[in-house]
Amino acid sequence: MTSGSVLLRGVARRLAGAVLLLWAAATLTFVGLRLLPGSVESVVLGVHVNDPGLAGQVRASLGLDRPFAVQYGDYLLGLLRGDLGRSYVLNADVSDVVGSQVGPTLALAGSAVVLAGAIAWLIAVLSAGAGRTTERILHVIELLAICLPTFWVGALLQLGFSFNLQWFPSVGADGFSSLVLPMLTLALPVAGLLSQYMREEMAQALRQPWVLTVKSRGVSGFRLRATHLVPHVAVSSLTVAGNTLGLLIGGAVIVESVFGRPGLGRVALDAVTGSDAPVTVAVVLIITAAYVLITTAIDVAALVIDPRLRQEATS
Repeated sequence: MTSGSVLLRGVARRLAGAVLLLWAAATLTFVGLRLLPGSVESVVLGVHVNDPGLAGQVRASLGLDRPFAVQYGDYLLGLLRGDLGRSYVLNADVSDVVGSQVGPTLALAGSAVVLAGAIAWLIAVLSAGAGRTTERILHVIELLAICLPTFWVGALLQLGFSFNLQWFPSVGADGFSSLVLPMLTLALPVAGLLSQYMREEMAQALRQPWVLTVKSRGVSGFRLRATHLVPHVAVSSLTVAGNTLGLLIGGAVIVESVFGRPGLGRVALDAVTGSDAPVTVAVVLIITAAYVLITTAIDVAALVIDPRLRQEATS
């Protein structure tokens, strides 16, 4: 079997797995929607829910009077067409409600990924092989960054850099300055996890025989860690970063609420408090789809970069 066919086979397997995961997420959200307490009629009609005629009209207009299997089939077909249904509270297409909010959330999550990667790389390069005391101090700092609740870190940053120093706005989405604190809040736990892993991987690589050969050429310790060791930890670090994306995307929803930014977090909060199930389900589906697609892309990139993974894919 040629290298190209092995790569295509591995990519096909991961794409098939991604499709299966998306179907499972869509099915679970559909069943969960039907199991939620309360009735759709009470959300739509409010105080008029006891009118049997109006309640029947609402059920018929939303297709809830049809068999469960028919509703499920129409639901899946609608998703394939990009139809997420209608909001009970806003009486608008869910696609329109959430579509305008995806951009701000992606901007926040994307910038946080870049910042987290830069912080993790810098800490790993400066501290790999630096001694047990330095590693222990950094380990404590990284654990604090990982374990502290996101909303609490955001509140602390607001207190220090907005209310006391007045360097950045505490809420809103007016320009890059308003993005700094939310981006930092979201990036810190991911950077803590990633730097921990990268430093350990670099420390193991420093014990390899080829490192002595590189040092004998006069390469400095910083340059060795910043350039020669990075390719050796790139694939495994990419996989770890992909596994933290769920934390990042879920955290973006909380951070948007703390900093009063537009995005899926604000939409999800309003939908949950207003019992607007279609919008809530849509946000869950979008977050799940983003996580599945990004992790699949990372898996495919790892297959392209590392030939050992292609060999494992054939076994």
